[in-house]
Amino acid sequence: HAEAVLAEVAAGRDAVAAHRELEGGTATFGTYGIARIYPGTELVAAFRKRYPHVRIRLVSKNSVETAAAVRDGTLEAGMVALPIDDRGLDLRPVMADEIVYVSTDRAKLARPMTIERLAKAPLILSEASYGIEDSTRRQFAELAQRAGVTIEPEIDVEDVETAIDLAARGIGDALTTRGVLLGLGSRVPKRVGWVPFAEPVYDRFAFISRRGARLSPAARAFITLTDERLQEVATELDATPRRRMPR
Repeated sequence: HAEAVLAEVAAGRDAVAAHRELEGGTATFGTYGIARIYPGTELVAAFRKRYPHVRIRLVSKNSVETAAAVRDGTLEAGMVALPIDDRGLDLRPVMADEIVYVSTDRAKLARPMTIERLAKAPLILSEASYGIEDSTRRQFAELAQRAGVTIEPEIDVEDVETAIDLAARGIGDALTTRGVLLGLGSRVPKRVGWVPFAEPVYDRFAFISRRGARLSPAARAFITLTDERLQEVATELDATPRRRMPR
């Protein structure tokens, strides 16, 4: 009985401490580069509305850099695209987002894309600074190796929205995810359409924190809210067509 009482006292003390921290403190969180598109800025606005006294430090990096920053304690937690080097990290998968092929050429979008056809396409790829370290590029490089082909972009850019805009000009074709297209909404030019791959390819995302570390209440609250938003995105994607023809 005494142990049960002490446990309840400890739980109550922790709850009070958590409440106090959520009346102040800082939520320090790392994200992948396209997080500005989704979960998007509305996530920060929602967190600020729910916890108006908590400061937010949101750092957008490539997933490799985010993982390294969480590992060395620079960031308390983060969300990354897999795969990553997970040494010293606790990892919890959160969602998968299907990758699609974007083009203005209706003939290319008449049927699902294949790796063999992708290797012959005039590609515009984002994440130029990271190259093969980028999780999406690395995934397609591995798929190309298995198919005995090579995937080389004709144009490298940093931002996925830039890649889509260039594709809309007919300069080349791009790769992105359905979540990005959903997040961009009306900003996606009507001149482009998209189609999935015959064998579906996904970007997979996960929450990470340093292994064995106890997260602050502010970080836990930010993860909870991010998870809620991503589940909303997943539901929206389920109701969205997987392909679109250019208009």
